[in-house]
Amino acid sequence: MSMASCLNQIKPKMLVFSHICSPRYVTGAEKLLLFMIRELLPFFSCTLVVPTEGLIAEQARLLGIVVIVQNIPLIVPLYLALPHMSNEMDESMRSPEWKALLLLIHHEGPNVILTNTCVHPLPAIAAKSLGIPVIWTVMEAIRETPHTAMSVAIFERYSDFIIGISETVLLPFRTATLLPKTTLIPPSWDHAQLNADTWPEQRQIRRNQLGISDGHKLVGYISSAIFEAKGLEHFMMMALSVAEQFPQAMFLIVGNPVDNDYFERCLDHARNQQMMDRFRWIRFEEHVETLYPAMDILVVPSVTIEGFGMTALEGMVFGKPVVVYGSGGLSEIGRATGNEAFIAKTGDVDGLFTRVSSLLGDDRKLNDVGTHNGKISISTFGIAVYRDKLRKFVDALRVQQYPSFHLVRGNTPLVYLYEAGELRPFVTERAFLLGGYQFEDVHQVPDELIDGLPHGAPIGEPPVQRMTRRKRRGTQKGTRFRLKKAMKKRSKSHRGGIRRIQPKRSRRRRKTSRKRRGR
Repeated sequence: MSMASCLNQIKPKMLVFSHICSPRYVTGAEKLLLFMIRELLPFFSCTLVVPTEGLIAEQARLLGIVVIVQNIPLIVPLYLALPHMSNEMDESMRSPEWKALLLLIHHEGPNVILTNTCVHPLPAIAAKSLGIPVIWTVMEAIRETPHTAMSVAIFERYSDFIIGISETVLLPFRTATLLPKTTLIPPSWDHAQLNADTWPEQRQIRRNQLGISDGHKLVGYISSAIFEAKGLEHFMMMALSVAEQFPQAMFLIVGNPVDNDYFERCLDHARNQQMMDRFRWIRFEEHVETLYPAMDILVVPSVTIEGFGMTALEGMVFGKPVVVYGSGGLSEIGRATGNEAFIAKTGDVDGLFTRVSSLLGDDRKLNDVGTHNGKISISTFGIAVYRDKLRKFVDALRVQQYPSFHLVRGNTPLVYLYEAGELRPFVTERAFLLGGYQFEDVHQVPDELIDGLPHGAPIGEPPVQRMTRRKRRGTQKGTRFRLKKAMKKRSKSHRGGIRRIQPKRSRRRRKTSRKRRGR
């Protein structure tokens, strides 16, 4: 057995559930989850569960992480705090995927389960029903609706620990009962993997590919998936105003359009003003170290409440001035890094224009802000800070052994003994007690798990059924009734009428007649 195998046996087992696994690009939530798994490897033997094959699965395998592909329904209304969230969860728990999830968890036998994002509650519900502790990582802000409290109550019921990536996402959980469960661990990165010594070369290569000269100032926009909430249209309107005032300004859009109609509508702003030659567009790339160096300014105009805003932090890590809308986590990053001056009110396109213009009009300011961001991003959000927070969380984590399901029952009183991979039902209470078992040791599990596991031979003999005199009478009466009915069916028609075959009188009636004759 290898040293790695020995260590994996010593470390507690963590089963990690990713809500998606995109085959084309890695979303922010996937990226942060994979980073967390990598940092947890010194403490846990991690297995990643993904719904389909995709990039995050490939990257996990390269890290030596076991990957299981199994589809699990998502509950989007939980994140949107819609009134039908409970109905959708109940419906999903009647699906074959729910039963398969229970069997997967039971087969893997983890010490702890980690489920990712607000739309992925089923792994948490399944784990709690099996007595396994749950870590729920929250990467997005639950929508504020009249039903937000209902959504939060589900997290409270099915989690033991909640990790939030920002104060914004943890805000609904800052209640008296949930506060002890919550931990703030902002995202980070491994600076060594960004190959900082290659940035000048990467800048020149990328700008040559884009046709951007040294005299140009490149203003960038990055989103792995481009849709309306990511504010591309606001970027376009800001960019056109900047382009009129600064002839040296060029603009780069990086991302994969999710809504093509919306994407084309955004580009129409430039087309209508005959300015498409000032814009470049490339699809999102995983190797961000080849993209950020080419830019001079990064703009993150999200019009939704961002859980964190990793794109903005990455821009700072690469030493770029970053202008953002003050939505959720983006505002937190700006304040934590001393960039309050570059936070515009959400939806204020003129505010974006003013801040970008102030940088383009002052080269010294542009360089100073970029240098400041490169340093403070590391001291505030660097990997050393991240690992310290994560280590403290792991130290406080009460990891218990996977519960030994020796005695179980479903929603019925029938108790089973689980051994050798089979469930053996106790035929009687006496058989249960004779085995030396106690009812307080019986663990209730979902019926789907009872149905899904193999069933073995029953334990104990069924009780002998003794007939009372009344029962025997009832049996005889029933026999006479069935006999009488059967004989009626044998009746045949005769000369247009019905010929009836009369049954013989019972033995009891014959005895009575003899007594009467004797009198």
